[in-house]
Amino acid sequence: MKKIIVILLSFFLILLLLPVLYFTISACGVSPLSCGEYKTAGSPTFQKIMVGYGPEDMALDTMQGHNRIIVSCSSRRESGPNEHGFYAIQLDDRRSKALSIIPKELDIHPHGIDIVSINNTTFLYAISHDGLENDKHRIYRFSISGDTLLLDEDFTLSDKLLTGPNDLDVLDDGSFFVSNPMPSDEPMESTKAILGIKNGNVLHYDGAGTWSVAVKDLCYPNGVWVDQEDSYLLIANGGCQEVLKYKINSNKVDAESKMSTGEHGMNIPIGDNLLIDDEGVLWTAAHPCPLKFVEHVKATDNKSPTQVFTIDPMTLKTNMVFQNNGSLISAASTALHYKDRLFISQVFDPFVLVLDY
Repeated sequence: MKKIIVILLSFFLILLLLPVLYFTISACGVSPLSCGEYKTAGSPTFQKIMVGYGPEDMALDTMQGHNRIIVSCSSRRESGPNEHGFYAIQLDDRRSKALSIIPKELDIHPHGIDIVSINNTTFLYAISHDGLENDKHRIYRFSISGDTLLLDEDFTLSDKLLTGPNDLDVLDDGSFFVSNPMPSDEPMESTKAILGIKNGNVLHYDGAGTWSVAVKDLCYPNGVWVDQEDSYLLIANGGCQEVLKYKINSNKVDAESKMSTGEHGMNIPIGDNLLIDDEGVLWTAAHPCPLKFVEHVKATDNKSPTQVFTIDPMTLKTNMVFQNNGSLISAASTALHYKDRLFISQVFDPFVLVLDY
């Protein structure tokens, strides 16, 4: 009996020590218990622009004479309203309006988006989590005509490699890179990624029907962004608290060229979407406290802290430029900087926060 008790005590002791040992020896992982106060510096001037629920991603649309931001919205709480679609925020007066979709009966649940001009046509690409048995995750393409999005019905993409896509960046030739934070939507996969298990990847689509894994063994990769002129790929490798940079040769990623923001000693905990501004500065929003994020999934009153970082895409030098404990905005997902204004979107609640610099 005494031997059994000793064995059981040893077993429970090992279970208690495993997380400590893991965070001691692993280069990745965000401790769910390491939540700070995340006080906002100063008294920034801000405005909340109401849009649809779950404005997860944004894209700047200055083509065809527009001066606006398009926002992807989808109600992401099980108890929330069944509302999904796209909004436009006019940059001159900050007014917002829902965009029309043709066909009207399209049931889309938009997530990551990108806007690109291909052969003189402006397209909006959108990841959608449709929940269908065989095509759970799709990528749609719309041509933009004023305040109407026209579905390209010959383009809708799905593939078994799309296990839970978050963000995409489309190139001028119609090819793109897209992130897969996890190998499935199972909650345990998310937990493993936050703890540092490298079970995510970034895919490449060649624009002609071929999918491939561009970068593997990533830890909760969320955002992707491509510099076509200098041929490099940037990835928000969230679970490892970094943004990675790779050289690209003929759309192939050079794994040996990897650089990391971590080399500058700044952590970016669970960085989300990546966007670059007109000054060539890269921006990302981050989720520094996983436990509070999980609570925020359940209800808006459970606040989840936010951090926003700027990154020099050439040197990867990083600065934390804004943080908040969730009182202004919770679970921020995208930071879009435009002419001294910072637009911050979020995963669940129906507004975009604007900060004036």
